[in-house]
Amino acid sequence: MSHAPQEPSPWLRWLRRAAVAALVCALGLALCGWLSLLKLERALEAAAQARMGVPAAALREGLQATLALGLPLESAAAVPDLLARERRADAAITALHVLDAGGRVLFSTEAQRLGQAWRAGAAPVRTETLRTAFDLPVGQVLVVYGLAAEHQALAGLRAQLLQVGLLATLVGTLLSLVFSRLPRLQTWAVPAGLLAALLLAYGLNQRAVQATLMPALERKAEVVGASVAQLVGKALQHGMALPELVGVADYLAAQREQHPELAWLGLRDAQGVLRFESGSALAQPAQAVALSASGQRLGQVEVRVSPEPLQRTLRELLLDLAVVGVVAAFVVRELQRAALARQAVGDGQVLARLRLPLLLFMLGEEFTRAFLPGFARSLGEGASHWVAGLPIVVFMLMVALGQPGLGRWSERLGRRRALASGAALGALALLGAALAPSTAALLLWRALGGLAFALVFVAGQGLVVAHSSAPERTRAFAGFVSAIMVAGVCGPPLGGLAADYLGPRGAFALAALWALLAWLACFGLPREPGQAPAGAPLSLGDLGRLLRQAGFRGISLAAALPAKLLLAGGCFYLVPLLLAAQGETAAAAGRAQMLYALCLLATLPLGTRAAERGWPLGRLVGLGLLLSTAGALALLAGGGLWPVMAAMAVLGAGQGVSIAAQSSWLAQLCAAELQAHGPGAVYGFYRLLERLGNALGPLVAAALVGPWGLGGAYLGLAALVLLAGAWVLARAGRWERA
Repeated sequence: MSHAPQEPSPWLRWLRRAAVAALVCALGLALCGWLSLLKLERALEAAAQARMGVPAAALREGLQATLALGLPLESAAAVPDLLARERRADAAITALHVLDAGGRVLFSTEAQRLGQAWRAGAAPVRTETLRTAFDLPVGQVLVVYGLAAEHQALAGLRAQLLQVGLLATLVGTLLSLVFSRLPRLQTWAVPAGLLAALLLAYGLNQRAVQATLMPALERKAEVVGASVAQLVGKALQHGMALPELVGVADYLAAQREQHPELAWLGLRDAQGVLRFESGSALAQPAQAVALSASGQRLGQVEVRVSPEPLQRTLRELLLDLAVVGVVAAFVVRELQRAALARQAVGDGQVLARLRLPLLLFMLGEEFTRAFLPGFARSLGEGASHWVAGLPIVVFMLMVALGQPGLGRWSERLGRRRALASGAALGALALLGAALAPSTAALLLWRALGGLAFALVFVAGQGLVVAHSSAPERTRAFAGFVSAIMVAGVCGPPLGGLAADYLGPRGAFALAALWALLAWLACFGLPREPGQAPAGAPLSLGDLGRLLRQAGFRGISLAAALPAKLLLAGGCFYLVPLLLAAQGETAAAAGRAQMLYALCLLATLPLGTRAAERGWPLGRLVGLGLLLSTAGALALLAGGGLWPVMAAMAVLGAGQGVSIAAQSSWLAQLCAAELQAHGPGAVYGFYRLLERLGNALGPLVAAALVGPWGLGGAYLGLAALVLLAGAWVLARAGRWERA
């Protein structure tokens, strides 16, 4: 006797929802907390390193004064007293050493080191090079210091983050359960709860972050103030009055330029009258250091710390929080889609299950976008902008050349096996790139990665075509593209963060892990036996015949190729280099590329619905091309991060309008060829020309960088695409009637 499965009780369903919400909130908050600790640890270490530059510079200047007299370095008799004085300037200094050109210790606060060759230990060291009047290096000054105070501050912050994280997890879980009761928020209940938890944690942790970072900045201000007081005190010992000193204002300005964390430097006399100053006297507490000569107090040096370093750190933490929130929202949504895929039937089930392996593999490739150009340049010292673009060119060229043949081969092998093979090959290629010792090796691994990408793409595209009817194809391709674009949203910012914290090689290794997970996810697709490819294969002669057809030539060369030219040349190649030149990190480039994908995803459904409601497909493609170029105008407003972000947002919006319509328009313009040769071959040549745009993009951009600069190169690419979009709008009707 069989029994129907019982529905879980409301209480059990509530517990499941609560467990999922708690897990998502805990993981999101843990990731944000880890990023916060890493960022603050780096900020504290950088502050300590900069602080140690003050005594190191003082020692260098004192020793070079001796060298300027023509005396050898080892004969400077006053060095031991100078070392002892600077050693007392900061309690974090553990030792000071002066080395000769061969690395032998000439002077040291540690007597046992004298005469020995210098061997670095585990403690951090600040180094300054000693040079003669002819700019020849003759030795080094080493400041060895400890970070005990910084580690203690981080330990306190870690405890604070844990407490706040637990509270925020509880609040986020409860809000998720509340949101799940609202019909309009049910599908976004968990992401909304996580976002609320992240905002709560950020608000509660701001004061703790300030209490951790500000003392380090204030300590540096005291050290700089003491250095200024010491130098001015020496001048006053010669009997001059403070107002009579010459060049003090310029010296203070030079100190502020050397230490940008300082907002204001001032000198007051014994009566409290301000005699010299540099900078803006912000409403920050002043660090005061006594100014004395011959044991008599003659005034004080006052230093005010700029709030900008703290505000910049808080802004970066907020942006990291936003990245985690957006990524978590999309990941949770994709997991919900994967769960619903089990309930689908027939073709709908195959298309729904295809999203997960496709998303994971593309996530691995998108991981590299934010840091690949900079990594390529770092492998060759003094490498040009051409070298930075070569890995993208090689990758895209292999994708372009591999797709036509791999499309038919994937039909013969079976789509699932082809998809799994491509994912495994991609994981190997990404791991090889992580270990690449040279630019040539990186190019070889990127070429292999391009073949893997082509195989995954054509196998996934073949599944979409095989499991969707003609009326459903626009929506099916939109789902296919949206899975790739979700990876485009999540991959670049996560890859940028990984590159900032783990280095490019570590980020490549994580990308390989995503591709390996995609290989495992392929086994969730139904088995499909291989079959003979439909229709006869297209040869290069057939490509020539296709190009003589106005519709195929127009959509391939005037629409698909220019769109990818701007994407690869502008978004993938120029944006990381442009932001790096402005002092931004790989994470900033990743966020800009994420904004591109977000705007594409936002407008992709609009373009799809417009096509389904009868809008001419050619008009959608042309208007999308025109819109994608408008963001270039933001770069004319000046430098900085926000013009680049605006350009990426508009580029994504324009491509979202046209990208789904392009594939459907191709099917409309080339119906006879599709019938005769099958979709794999025709779409293979179409993708070949499209990917050639990807391959040409960095080359064209690099050619424009020389005469026009990075920003001008983006404007030049946008102008080319603008002309292409206008041509599509003017000729679309004629192509459709041909």
